[in-house]
Amino acid sequence: MLQQNTTKRIGYWLLLLHQAFDAATTAALRDVGLNRRQWQVLHAVAIGVGTVPELDEAFEPFLVADRERSYRPVVEDFAARGWVELRGDAVTPTEAGVEAHARAEVLVNAHADKQLRGITQEEFLAANDVLRRIAENMRDNGSR
Repeated sequence: MLQQNTTKRIGYWLLLLHQAFDAATTAALRDVGLNRRQWQVLHAVAIGVGTVPELDEAFEPFLVADRERSYRPVVEDFAARGWVELRGDAVTPTEAGVEAHARAEVLVNAHADKQLRGITQEEFLAANDVLRRIAENMRDNGSR
């Protein structure tokens, strides 16, 4: 057993990190009027995720955690801000959206630098890989 003799097993740390990331990222993005989920959707659109169903699929675990059915309302909000064009399910960033993403990305990167202080890129990538493999094992064993 990899997690003997502790009350703070992996689920504890994952939930703590999820809550802390939500709060800290939202605080870091306050000046640009975004929360963590909005940032994730804006960033996904900026890197080429081009439809609402693709966004929903990319962030499905967050939909469940947020008790939402779709991130369409976030995309519609971005359309109202002039950051994206929304035609049916197709989402395309506008020039204003590209600029908004660039402003937010500076804040997110500065925030990440603080949160990941003392962690090497190799450690970060290894931790991410371990979490991915645990998730795959759980999915392969019938867990969600």
